[in-house]
Amino acid sequence: MNDAKRDALEKTALEVRKDVVRMSGVAKSHGLSSALTVVDLLVYLYWERMKIFPRERNAPGRDRLVLSSGFAAPALYACLSKLGFFERDELWSYRRLGGMLQGYPDIRTPGVDAPGGTSGLGIALGLALSLRMDGAGGNVYCIIDREEMHNGAVWESIEAAPAMMPLNLVMIVEYGGSLEKNAPAPLSKRLAAFGWHVNVADGHDMGAIEMAFQSSGGSCPLAIIAITGGSREYYGAFEPRTPDEPLSMDDIERTLSKLDIDANKRGGQE
Repeated sequence: MNDAKRDALEKTALEVRKDVVRMSGVAKSHGLSSALTVVDLLVYLYWERMKIFPRERNAPGRDRLVLSSGFAAPALYACLSKLGFFERDELWSYRRLGGMLQGYPDIRTPGVDAPGGTSGLGIALGLALSLRMDGAGGNVYCIIDREEMHNGAVWESIEAAPAMMPLNLVMIVEYGGSLEKNAPAPLSKRLAAFGWHVNVADGHDMGAIEMAFQSSGGSCPLAIIAITGGSREYYGAFEPRTPDEPLSMDDIERTLSKLDIDANKRGGQE
């Protein structure tokens, strides 16, 4: 990945993060970590990897995204808005009664291909197999978070997938909490034992994410373990003292300023 492309993607990711903070603040929501840490993955997928058609929502051959980690919905909505699936003003109705943007992704929202929730990998596997059977083309990308790996239904799908050879399916595990590359080694070995081709990448490095996608598994489905830091540690984003406490206007401004400062620091290091 060249520097110009990397810079453009990182700039887009910064703009998306700012909208995530704004919409969460307006909605008096909480828990920014899930949404902020998944932004780089979503931006890479939508702007660099996936075939999408904002003006033709049901275009044949398009790629699909299943966001199993539903708490990251604000990041998905901010990306879809920026891509032109709906107007940016809709972001400010996030989680409002009767609004288009619900707490979890809903297929009635333009650009959303599947409902969010912990059964996301099973939905993604079914989508991938149905697309292959129909000969429609298109890949399916499923993002799940680390905590979902404790769910038995997820492992049922992980076990079943390799035998069906859904080569149009990519599972992305958002492995939050540590930037040490050896942290997900047990999970990587376990997925490989079930028949998946596993790549590990820094989930905040666009170049590393691209390399992980380019190294495919041949006859095996691809799993990418994307290591991400929490919002407090990696971005310096302010989190309330209690999980149920919403962001105040001061918190929003402080977080937006910190995101700008961190982005300038990373740009200077390059």
